[in-house]
Amino acid sequence: MPELFKGGILEMSTSPLSADAAGRVWADCLVNRLAVMLAIILLLITITDIIRLAPSLLKCFVNWKTNLELEHSVNAARTRNNVSFFMGVITCLIADRWGLVAPSFKLALAPGWQLAVTAAILFGFMLLRYLLYLVTRFRSSNNEFANTVRHSLFNYHILLTVFALVSALVLAGFCVPDATVRAILIIESVLFWLKYLVSYVQILGSRCNSLATILYLCALEILPIGILVFVCTL
Repeated sequence: MPELFKGGILEMSTSPLSADAAGRVWADCLVNRLAVMLAIILLLITITDIIRLAPSLLKCFVNWKTNLELEHSVNAARTRNNVSFFMGVITCLIADRWGLVAPSFKLALAPGWQLAVTAAILFGFMLLRYLLYLVTRFRSSNNEFANTVRHSLFNYHILLTVFALVSALVLAGFCVPDATVRAILIIESVLFWLKYLVSYVQILGSRCNSLATILYLCALEILPIGILVFVCTL
């Protein structure tokens, strides 16, 4: 009887899945499909708010002072915070689907758990950033300037997510390889992040001296994103 099992043939591929094959596996995962449905529902719920905020958000991208003006409007700032929170779901989906967050320990897991790890890593980044702000003079929720310093990231996050979502869907529609889509999304993320940092420096520089601005920039923004990039490349 044992002789029957000596001549087996390994049918599984001995090489890693290609990016496009991995994309098909991602789409076949039930957890990912449910998350996409949730993201579509949230997008439909927030689309009106996004359109209403769009002029102000685009102005923030061009003129850093608009960040202060947006924060001055309590209703607009509250709406922006809610939209950024909901858009976080879409951010997680994009980052997971196209491997923007792809540490080796995540890729070793079953497909059904990988999206959760991506969400946990991005949430950890935001949590670390929040905790760092708690030990600075910008922790107050009643100070308009402090709120601008903390929340201006949300303005650029919304713009980046919308831009990345449209780019990814259009490129996927033209059957562009996943590796190319991933590279384009990374470039977009870097460009938006650099633009955000420039605006952040200008906002801080309007109230702080050069040394304080550099220290706050390094401790509150560059440190968290540096840790995030390090985790993503493990």
